[in-house]
Amino acid sequence: MTWINPGTKIGIGSVPYGNIEEAISLIADCMPNWPHWPQLPAHSAEEGFVLQYVQPLVRLGLLKAEAGKDPVFTRDSEDWDEKVVKFYELYLAFISGDKEAEDFFSLEGQAFAGLDGFIDNFPSSFPSAVGVKGQLSGPLTVGLELKDEQGKACFYDDNLRDLLVKCLQTQGIMQVRKLKTLGQEVLLFIDDPAVFLLGSASYITLTKETISAALMEIIEPLAQMKVRLGVHVCAQTDWSLLFDLPLDVVSFDAYTYFPSIVAQAAALQGFLQRGGKMAWGIVPTSEAAWQVKVEDLVNLFNKQCSELAGVGVDPKLLRQNILWTPSCGTGTLSQELAQHIYALLKNFAQKID
Repeated sequence: MTWINPGTKIGIGSVPYGNIEEAISLIADCMPNWPHWPQLPAHSAEEGFVLQYVQPLVRLGLLKAEAGKDPVFTRDSEDWDEKVVKFYELYLAFISGDKEAEDFFSLEGQAFAGLDGFIDNFPSSFPSAVGVKGQLSGPLTVGLELKDEQGKACFYDDNLRDLLVKCLQTQGIMQVRKLKTLGQEVLLFIDDPAVFLLGSASYITLTKETISAALMEIIEPLAQMKVRLGVHVCAQTDWSLLFDLPLDVVSFDAYTYFPSIVAQAAALQGFLQRGGKMAWGIVPTSEAAWQVKVEDLVNLFNKQCSELAGVGVDPKLLRQNILWTPSCGTGTLSQELAQHIYALLKNFAQKID
């Protein structure tokens, strides 16, 4: 028996609301069986993609995050070494199950208002739920956004990257623990759109090995918690990187970047045969959604399915292992457009064979 029904609707994460109840209402209407908790960048800056999961680094003073300024590592401060030692002491204590360290890495405050509101309202808002989805910002994307004191992306620095990845790991673990309190199957996406930069001439020092290692350091302890794991990349990339990881789901923008999947049809077929599932981002998360009708999306997917069949992907196997999503999060869009996108997804899922 599959852990999630074919054709289940799930969300990517962010929605453009400052009001938690309105966000939950949107999700409940479209995704009642497998809801995601809402990331609310409009609610607070701490709920933004980059800052949300690095709050432990901010609390220790390793990362300075001032309003209106890009966050920066404080490696030029006199007590940097002491702060680093403190982080690793807390991290090792956390891994050992120390309660004080777990409290330090807990998901609290404005950064997780959406998660807390989701959990508080879950029984009344999602009575038909059979699973819940969470999301964690990915190490490459965050690591390219966070800079050191010289303006260099921290992902390129072995020491800073290690701090970041271990911080993200703790936040993933704490999120899974929270979601498991709801008594449902848990699916967690690592959202790492910057993976599309692999192979880019402007990022020639990025390697598949380094990216995979960073993701695996997060994936391995989460897999031990018996949750389902996915990675979301909303652009074209070398999909073999993700298909080779021990993932349950690979999530992509099928509306815009479908040709990049066709180019790796053999790897896709192998992933599906191993039990992997594809989160098919069929609804565009842009102004283009205003011009799209449900029938257009149905025709588009049927055409995509036929094209993949022509290059060796079993269409029956694909349809048995497909989930429907918007192509990306909607947190930067207008509320009206986000509502339209979620409605398109809901109506599409009702009409597709």
